[in-house]
Amino acid sequence: TFLLCNVGCGAAVLNNNPIAGPLIFVFLIAGLGNGFGPISGAHLNPSVSLAFLLTCQMTIKEFALYVVSQLAGAFCGFLCLYQFLLSLKGEVTDLACNGYGELSPSKISVFNAFMFEVHITCFFVFIILSNCTKSNAPFIISFTLGSIAFLSGSLTGGSMNPARSLAPALIMGGVALKQAWLFIFAPLIGAALSAGLFKFFYGKKEDDKKK
Repeated sequence: TFLLCNVGCGAAVLNNNPIAGPLIFVFLIAGLGNGFGPISGAHLNPSVSLAFLLTCQMTIKEFALYVVSQLAGAFCGFLCLYQFLLSLKGEVTDLACNGYGELSPSKISVFNAFMFEVHITCFFVFIILSNCTKSNAPFIISFTLGSIAFLSGSLTGGSMNPARSLAPALIMGGVALKQAWLFIFAPLIGAALSAGLFKFFYGKKEDDKKK
């Protein structure tokens, strides 16, 4: 999670390019998934961990430890990025914070931003749940994330990840921190919906396997 926030968001901030940003995450998630997937599943995201908890693929204790790790990794990653940008530019005005209204390039409303984050998180996490056991999962997941990033960049920044959104908001404060609630609750709701969809579409198959 440290690498996702520090390297991924850092590269996106420094490039400030609508094409480079999504591509950075495509390559980064593919690398992180292949490198750390066999160790922990490479969730990197409380929304993903919540979906795994709700589909009975991890315990409450594991979920709590994952979320604490993700929050700590995100905060440390963004704090290091903030210090680096500060030394490079003298001031930091952009730390890849997610936002709506005045913090959104398209000035998306709070309602539309909330619904958008719920929908993209639900879709993204469903893809993870339904493909996580496949050998090519890191590539399927990374290309899905990249596709969503192309759409979401000018709307909310495409959070889908409470840890990734809360950390820079805590560091920057102000409006970014006031808006952080949306990027905590909307992705978690989307993840819960994806867990329900996964059980609906794949639950019978899993029951048949057990029989």
